[in-house]
Amino acid sequence: MKVFQFLIVCSMVVVALSCSPVPSTEPVPTEAATNVSPSIDFHILDFSEARSHSLATGPDGSLYLIFGQDHSLFVSRSTDGGQSFGEVVLASGERLVHVLPIEHPAIAVDSEGQVHIAWLEMPPDFNGAEVWYAVSRNGGETFQPGQLVANEPEGEVAMVQVALDSDGHPFLMWLNESELKFARAVDTGSTFSEAISIGDGSCECCQPQAVALDDNIHIAYRSLETGSETGDIRDIVMISSADKGHTFGNIARVSDAHWYLPACPIAGPSLAVHDGRLFVAWMDGRFEPAGTFSRGDIWLSSSQDGGKTFSANIRMNPEQTMHHTLPTLAIGPGGRIHIAWEAHHQSTREAFLYYAFSDDNGQTFTFPQVIADNVDPARGNPGKPKMVVDVQGHITLAWLDRLGVRLATWTDSK
Repeated sequence: MKVFQFLIVCSMVVVALSCSPVPSTEPVPTEAATNVSPSIDFHILDFSEARSHSLATGPDGSLYLIFGQDHSLFVSRSTDGGQSFGEVVLASGERLVHVLPIEHPAIAVDSEGQVHIAWLEMPPDFNGAEVWYAVSRNGGETFQPGQLVANEPEGEVAMVQVALDSDGHPFLMWLNESELKFARAVDTGSTFSEAISIGDGSCECCQPQAVALDDNIHIAYRSLETGSETGDIRDIVMISSADKGHTFGNIARVSDAHWYLPACPIAGPSLAVHDGRLFVAWMDGRFEPAGTFSRGDIWLSSSQDGGKTFSANIRMNPEQTMHHTLPTLAIGPGGRIHIAWEAHHQSTREAFLYYAFSDDNGQTFTFPQVIADNVDPARGNPGKPKMVVDVQGHITLAWLDRLGVRLATWTDSK
């Protein structure tokens, strides 16, 4: 099934299942204790007409916004913590980029301030795709011509991402149907290895995330396992490599309860690392009747042994009548864990972006605070959040609405 067709079908499935009754009782989850969140004084910037977005920070504190518009990717840099941005640069050249709001564009910045990006190019029938990569050697001022990394001759290809190993060499991951694909640069990015399939099956349209820790590469993704007549198992797992992506080891389960769903939820995990500890946030609907999707919750888990085992899952959202989804994690220089996510109320049609933080490795969080809502009908629902924290503690949270990309920036008080 082609990408745009699949997304329409998924949306119809979710709407159809949203009328399923909510159980009168449910198991009591492990929940993060909450306290009152202080008010936030944030600065807002708009990038009108943008239809997809992502963020990255550089070693000098520079903030990079990448956004998709029409069939191109653009990059803009801020040197003042997101208060203002410089010239918008066409990063993908004359290539025709596949741009979808649900796919965060791929961007990573290395220790020398070089900006790495990746994208997909689709044929007219959306069967198969080409995977492309480009780099800027001058901090995003100009980009070298795109380089073909892989050609997927058939299949529904989606969700390409780029990350960097401990030497600053880029590696890419993407989805083709239910396969998680991986390719690594064998040098600084001029040559890539042949793409391989890793893991035992991936959810078709849930974006994976990766981080490097020493020589290890850790990839969190939503798996796809044969379940029951009510749906396949769509849990969050992690696969790791101890040799910079040459080989991958066993798969570790992050979710501590199965979620059965007969359709893709279009919601992947968010992954962050601090002091050698891995943190993963995600959405699942484990407390709904198997095979239905009327409510999702935000969950957090961590690993202190390099992704071999994970802690008990902690639910982030104390509110339980809305659908909570698409969390984004960031960790500040002082170790504060920041999390944001979107939420939708099915009966009232209210929509919000929530934000909270933790100063004790995720054991307790501040009470979620509303950063954006859908009170303004011109802007519609805020969604698809992405958050980063730079080395000075400047926080940037970006999201999409009907008018484009909106950025809120503030300073971490810790």
